[in-house]
Formats: sequence, C-alpha cells, structure tokens
Amino acid sequence: MDLDYLIFLQGIRNDWGGEGFFTFISSIPKSALTAAIPAILFWCFNKQAGIFLLFNATCGRVINDLLKGTFCVYRPWIKDAEIIPSGDALKEASNFSFPSGHTQFTTAVFGGLAFFYRKVLPLLIIPCGLIVILVAFSRNFLGMHTPQDIIVAIAYSIGLFFVAEKIFAWIGNDRERKSIFFLGGLIICAVIFLWLYFKPYPEDLLNGKVIVDPIKARVDAFDALGFGLAFFLGWFLEQRFVNFKTKISFKDRIWRIVIGFAILGVIAVVIYPIIKVFLSVEAYEFFKAFLPFFSIMFIIPLIFTKVEKRFKH
Repeated sequence: MDLDYLIFLQGIRNDWGGEGFFTFISSIPKSALTAAIPAILFWCFNKQAGIFLLFNATCGRVINDLLKGTFCVYRPWIKDAEIIPSGDALKEASNFSFPSGHTQFTTAVFGGLAFFYRKVLPLLIIPCGLIVILVAFSRNFLGMHTPQDIIVAIAYSIGLFFVAEKIFAWIGNDRERKSIFFLGGLIICAVIFLWLYFKPYPEDLLNGKVIVDPIKARVDAFDALGFGLAFFLGWFLEQRFVNFKTKISFKDRIWRIVIGFAILGVIAVVIYPIIKVFLSVEAYEFFKAFLPFFSIMFIIPLIFTKVEKRFKH
C-alpha cells in the first residue's frame, strides 16, 4: 500500500511536474535559515527556547540514527524497482530509510518553535506546521521515503518535545540535577554509539552487490555520537563557564550573530575540507556532526562574552 502510494505520486511528478518545487521544499532542513533559528534564539533572544530547539534537533538526530541502524529498512526503490527517486534528492540519501531525517530535523526546529511558544504565540503553529507537512510530503513526492518513515519521524519528534519540557522543568537551576542530566546524556550517547557500531548489519545482495555496506552503515554511529556529545558537552560547559544572558542591546545582538556565523562559516569552508583530507571517514563524520553544534552551544558564546567584556571595560 505504501509503495503504491509512492508510485501514484511518481506518476503525478512525471505527468504534471512539481519536482523542482518539492526539491526546494525538501532542501529547507539543510538550509542555513533552519540552522540559524535555534542558534539566533539561543545567542540573542531566548536562551531557554534555543536550548529547547537545540536539544530536540541534536537528540532527535541521535534517535534517528538509532532507529535507522536498528531496523535497517531499505529505501523504497530497493523494495520496488518501479520507484524511481528524484535525482537531486538521491544525492543526499543516507544508507537506510526509516525514519526520515529531513522530516525529523524540520519537526525539531519548526515544530519545536511552535511548541515552545504555543501559549504566547499560538498562531505560530500554522506556518510552522505547514512547513513540517510540506517537507514531510516532499520526501514522499520525491520517492525518498514511505509514509511510515515520515509519520514515525514526526511522532517521535513531537514526543521528544514533551520529554524535553519535563526534563528542563525538572532541572531548573539545580546544580546537582544539571550534573545528572549531563552524565546521563553522556552515558546514553555512549551506549547508542556502541550498539550502532558493534551490532550486525544485513548484507543482502542486489544485482550481485551488497545493498548497504555494513562498514558504511557503522559510520552513522559516529554521526550519532557527534550530535549527542555536541549538545550535552556544549550545554554543560556553557552552564558552568559562560552562563551568558540574552537581555542585551540590539547592537550586541547583531555583534553576536556576526561572530557566530563567521565562526560557523570558517568551520564549513576551512575546517571541514582540511579534516576531510587528514581524518578517517569515521572521524570526519564525528567532527562534521560535533563541531557546528558544539560551537553554537559553547565556543561561540565563550568568544562573544569575552569580546563583550573587553569592549565594555
């Protein structure tokens, strides 16, 4: 039934078009704007809102890697040769299909934004919900995911909102609870990494070739570890050694954004190409996940607070 639905959408795509539009929609999770929302909130406007979005984005990604590596569900075109995915979307496809990473990240950021502000800005639910629905549908329309891939991604992402809200309410400003949260997060990340790295992966053949190379599949273990450590380590170090405030002037907000995105730009344009040459695939995958979010959480706040203190004194 699910594959018949994708074939039906494929017919619409071939007969009526729409591939360009939905390819653009599908690119939203990878866009600079989507990544900027939690970062700017965290640095400049509402620290708790930023932490909430960053937690859901990074920990949701860890859960996504866990589910992908545990269930090892093949992509739709592996299940049915009639399904021909969009060429542009295919370039960014990961090893396994279930659940949808694009849908997860979109729900974490835009859905998380609507959830956090649901009481003070209830109308925000409409545009944010529309973006989530469009991105999720685009993954079906382009032939990249089955309906269950996107439904599960949305479901566990929303469930994580409620968990995150309870966790951060429980932590409050209690120093001991912060330490428990930090250590618990590190342990969970380590367990997930070990499971994904050492578990057996299927070695089914298609046209004489292994569909998903187990060696490549295990790389997701480093992706999960990078995202998880980025949040928990970055959050803990910022709480202990920076503890910046967001009640600042407009000028300081602009300054923080400039510093922040300059550093993220250096990571993307300079550091990534260098480490890709000198590090193994596994190490590169770890640092590609770890560096930007750890920088958002700790390195960038540390730098802009030092700069602000120097200029104010």
